[in-house]
Amino acid sequence: MSTLAFTGTSRQWLTRLHRWSGLFLLAFLLVAGITGGILSFRWEIDKAINPHLFSVAPHAESMSYKALADVVEQRFPEAIVSNVVIPKTSQDAAIVYIKSRMDAHAVHIHVPGMKSSVEFNQIFVNPHSGEILGQRSTTRFVPSWENFVPDIARLHLSLFLDEVGAWLMGVCAVVWFLTTFIGLVLTWPGSWRSPSSWKPLMSLRMNHGSYKLNYDLHRTINLIVLPILVVVAFTSIYLNLPGMVRPVVGTFSPLFDSAVVPSAGHMDLASPRVPVEQVIATARETLPGARVHSVGRDFLKGLYSVRMQLPDDVSPTGNNTIFVRMTDGQVVFQRKAQNASGGDVFAAWQYPLHTGSAFGLIGQCLILLGAIALLIMCVMGFNVWLRKRRSERQHSFRRQISAGEELG
Repeated sequence: MSTLAFTGTSRQWLTRLHRWSGLFLLAFLLVAGITGGILSFRWEIDKAINPHLFSVAPHAESMSYKALADVVEQRFPEAIVSNVVIPKTSQDAAIVYIKSRMDAHAVHIHVPGMKSSVEFNQIFVNPHSGEILGQRSTTRFVPSWENFVPDIARLHLSLFLDEVGAWLMGVCAVVWFLTTFIGLVLTWPGSWRSPSSWKPLMSLRMNHGSYKLNYDLHRTINLIVLPILVVVAFTSIYLNLPGMVRPVVGTFSPLFDSAVVPSAGHMDLASPRVPVEQVIATARETLPGARVHSVGRDFLKGLYSVRMQLPDDVSPTGNNTIFVRMTDGQVVFQRKAQNASGGDVFAAWQYPLHTGSAFGLIGQCLILLGAIALLIMCVMGFNVWLRKRRSERQHSFRRQISAGEELG
């Protein structure tokens, strides 16, 4: 075994800290690992178990988006369409998001895991016929196959505890991030510049009992997947505790604030509006070569927001938004990735890095690998602690017996 960099009292304290923080995080890491592994391929899994929601028979013509919104709002009169995800192909369903009409002019600050005021908020519609294919909630627990992926996402993000759960998961992510580095410090060899000093740390003692094998597996797997775990842990902190992280980022580089988007004034739900098709055409003229991902409607500001994706965008939903006035179809603000500050670029990378989507299929596989490795490390680490605890208790018991015999 190579000589370690940290020995003596400092190592003892770091070992205790790593051990007890790991025990504190055990349940969190098991939940995060299982759900995170599933979510690394969330859309592939969702489409596989719910093909009736996502796929439609191809057709040459599609309904207008106004007609599509009218179909949804007539079917659900208590709701208003807030966002439409544009189908990529003629075989894809349109995904329509709704919210309560009472909330149409309310100011909402997004909080991870926050419940919607409507029973369900995601509607799947055939864009050719207007047929409602199904509906589900992305913010409420519903035990069904249709809601399987949204339920897993909420469990992963907030443990079904809404704002409190999101905050708790964020705090756990902070502890996880720190204890990951403590584990690295405990493993760090004294002669770390020499490749030979790392070889014993990456090997498994197969013939030295299950305790040492468990310990070696825990250490070796951590070294192999360390970059993945560090990235996932840090992005978890950002995504769950944006109110704490964004101000820190903002001290180094400015971040986009939606308040800078000029308001066109409150828009009454019954007032005439520019057709969505015209808004999409305007957005495409403004940002040539970009694919329209979705169109949102903000009645509080009287604006359409067109989310657009360029080939170089890191986000699968695009990093560009064109804001268009509802009354006359004029562009009032453009948020383009090419003009983004360093802080905005940093923020834009967080979710794609966390899910692996930033690097396509390879990135998703790496996140899945990290999730599996994390689960194995949890089991191995707990087994090491359990065996160590049993050994210490047996040793203490023998000392007590020995002391009793001496007194006798």
